[in-house]
Amino acid sequence: MTLVVASPAQVSSENEMAEIHKQGQGVLVRRTGFWALALLVVWGGQSLYTWLINTFDFAKVLVLERDAAHHLDGWEIPVLQQRFNGGFLVAWGVVGLSLWAIHRLLNKKRSADFLIETNEELKKVTWPSWADAKSSSTIVLGFVVFLALFLWSSDMFFGWIFRLLLA
Repeated sequence: MTLVVASPAQVSSENEMAEIHKQGQGVLVRRTGFWALALLVVWGGQSLYTWLINTFDFAKVLVLERDAAHHLDGWEIPVLQQRFNGGFLVAWGVVGLSLWAIHRLLNKKRSADFLIETNEELKKVTWPSWADAKSSSTIVLGFVVFLALFLWSSDMFFGWIFRLLLA
């Protein structure tokens, strides 16, 4: 019988995979990043489901089918507006694995440190007051309207000139 002794580096790398790096720090940025990516993944899962249903016949076959006469395409899931069938299992299995991978990625040491530093930098930003933001937005909106009117009138003027020249 052979006794295997793990080095401290091996033990710490195994523990790093199981825990969240610097838990409680950079929470807002980590959550925002996770939910933004999760939204994209769920949207992709919805598209994957549609593609599987329209492309492959196996995706339409119900897994755990009990009554073939009544449930040929699977049971309807009202909230998702999808049917519980092979395509559903594949698409949402991919979504689940992707969400797990995103969670793991955002909690790796390098990613977590980057997001924590980003959160700290955001705390240092001097954000404008509501009055400043409102007045700046009004100026920008006014300039956009002025520029739109200028371009529209220039287009009308040059269109009129070219119609006179070509007539």
